[in-house]
Amino acid sequence: MNTVSRSSPQQQVAGVLILLMIFSSVLGASGLQDFLWISGISALVALILLWPRMSRTQHIQCGIFFGVGFLGLGLAWVNGYREIPIQRFITQNHLLISLLSAVSFLRLITDTRLETPEVIKTGSKAFWQTIGGVHLFASVINISAFIIFGDALKKNGRLDRTTATSIQRGFALAALWSPFFAAMGTCLLYAPGSKWTHLLPLSIPITVLGLTITWAEHRFRKNGNLDLFKGYPVNFHALWVPSLMVVCVLIAHNILPQISVLVLVSALSISITTVVLIAKRHLLPALKTIQDFSQNRLPDIYGELALFFSTGVMATGITVFIGQAPLTFGIEAFTPAIAVIVMGVLLLLAFIGVHAIVSIVAASAILLPLNPDPLMLALIFLVTWSVGSTGGPISGLNLAMQGRYGITAFQCFAWNIIYTLIIFIGSSILILTIF
Repeated sequence: MNTVSRSSPQQQVAGVLILLMIFSSVLGASGLQDFLWISGISALVALILLWPRMSRTQHIQCGIFFGVGFLGLGLAWVNGYREIPIQRFITQNHLLISLLSAVSFLRLITDTRLETPEVIKTGSKAFWQTIGGVHLFASVINISAFIIFGDALKKNGRLDRTTATSIQRGFALAALWSPFFAAMGTCLLYAPGSKWTHLLPLSIPITVLGLTITWAEHRFRKNGNLDLFKGYPVNFHALWVPSLMVVCVLIAHNILPQISVLVLVSALSISITTVVLIAKRHLLPALKTIQDFSQNRLPDIYGELALFFSTGVMATGITVFIGQAPLTFGIEAFTPAIAVIVMGVLLLLAFIGVHAIVSIVAASAILLPLNPDPLMLALIFLVTWSVGSTGGPISGLNLAMQGRYGITAFQCFAWNIIYTLIIFIGSSILILTIF
């Protein structure tokens, strides 16, 4: 792998292109279709510029996704398809990439830690403050919150079981309801017709179940040591940022229901960050902060850019092929029972290392011809993403746990297997009862 400095002109240009992609994707999704080309081309060129920063494993992974996409197009061609969907190839997941890029700006105005922390609390109260804090902050600044909390709570470079599973699940459970997570964006995109506001009454109870299970596990588990748990000094005053964002998204979605939530979140993330920075630092320093972040920090999403761009190509190829030669596996209707089975299969795939975006893309292409209930489809995708990231021993989240906090793959699996089964059972009951 070639090494490229984060401050090199090549990386700075890539950052500017990613910023241009965000603006273009918002304009394109708002009805100005010509900007879709600008968004897609900007993402493609940024990916090329950032390619040297990726590891060999990432190169192979993305190469496989590109290959599957072009193979699907080739098979579709054999079956009579006669188009080359260039724009679709480069823009299939551009809203997701824009979402991930835009919400990263919120880090500039979110301070998770008290400047002058009080005496660190211990026990159940400290546990709830910590898991609640990582959950709420992660709902907006995503993986950054997980790393901030984890780095602060580790001892001798490691996290104990109670701390590790608490911040891990607190982070992953935010994927079930937060519009600022790639998980929600992916599910809304690949379950056409689903609405974020309609998902909340279903996903929030599962979130509460997950948080409660985690507390109960450590409260009653031998050696759980919840009474001795030392918490993170959470700056709850900074929760005005997540609160403001959620309120603004709800208001904007109510005023502009025809605009995708992904687009609204992308636009509001940068807009609110800019306004807050101007209020704190005045115009020129605020714009300089945005510029510096765009050129020097925004390129750090190269891994996500590559993953979602390449899976977008894969999704296009698979969808085109299945459109020419539908795969139904003998399923005539997408019933709640079938939904539970599909969710189980997707979770098993997550356990053997298949990323949620890959299994969701494939499942969506296969299931959409059955005209599934979009809400039910989106819900099983959300559960797959959230629970799969904690239960899958080689998920991105658990690889971060293993590399950063000295936790083994087996521990990631063993510590979360019962939690995974309970969430699966609870979600299954909800699906079979509601739909």
